[in-house]
Amino acid sequence: MKPMIDTIEQNAKTTRYILNRRCRDGGYCFYRLNEPNVADTFYALASLQMLDALPEDDNATISFLHSFQKEDGSFSNVFVGCRAIAGLIILGDQPQRDPTDWIISSLGPPQDGIRPIESSSRYCQMYLLTDLCRSLAIRATGPVRETIINTILWNVHLEGEAGFQSATLTDTSYALSILVNLGYPLSSIRSSSCIRCFEDPEFGFLVVPGIYPPYLEDIHAGVLVSFLLGYHPAFLRSCEAFIMRCVHQSGGYVRSIFGGSATLEHTYLALDAMRMIGGIRKNNIGCTSYPGTA
Repeated sequence: MKPMIDTIEQNAKTTRYILNRRCRDGGYCFYRLNEPNVADTFYALASLQMLDALPEDDNATISFLHSFQKEDGSFSNVFVGCRAIAGLIILGDQPQRDPTDWIISSLGPPQDGIRPIESSSRYCQMYLLTDLCRSLAIRATGPVRETIINTILWNVHLEGEAGFQSATLTDTSYALSILVNLGYPLSSIRSSSCIRCFEDPEFGFLVVPGIYPPYLEDIHAGVLVSFLLGYHPAFLRSCEAFIMRCVHQSGGYVRSIFGGSATLEHTYLALDAMRMIGGIRKNNIGCTSYPGTA
């Protein structure tokens, strides 16, 4: 079954949209002023990588990302550091100073409190750090690894949904991603019933059962959880239709099916969701079984 989006034409428009938001110093800014930031730069690079359109020998962007690291190898905060390092990895480069000590010292279990303002989930910071550990082959071992895993498992409900107070699809996607990054087998978690409770015939997924309408990040989270679990969503075409309705005339993607301004973040989420949808279809994942992921 073909995807609903004309990928050749749309991807060309999306590539132009992203490249038009590159600033003079190599960073990116979604609102097209010369005010680049590390988050938009990461989203732009990750999107261009998926589109097979990364600029060659992009020394200006590499220098821009290097500028966020301090002399001692640390960064101003986890979100800046993780996005800067991830962007460098995409460009085939690395931090100028070894960030291992900073990454390990920043590792710790998610806290049952107010989520960071930069994130939609308490799990996001830990996901970013463990994802860096996996990408840089940094082994999180011993008590640190066990504490993080046990904290995640403590907050995974019997149905498999994750969350400190009320389960959301976003929390679930981050929690399962952390376990994967730490090498924990998802086959030991009964999560297939969780993903089913978030499914919706009209939109594909809801962030919380019964809460309408969803946003693009909710569709991405549902597809990600399905991808990690080897689960074929019952309404995969609805997910594609939702993403298609988020296409902006500029070539980027918006957060809501009701319109808005395109951003580099939501463009990345749309492309990444479509990438995973393609993987689900290619692997012909069945919708009645849950094989788990090692």
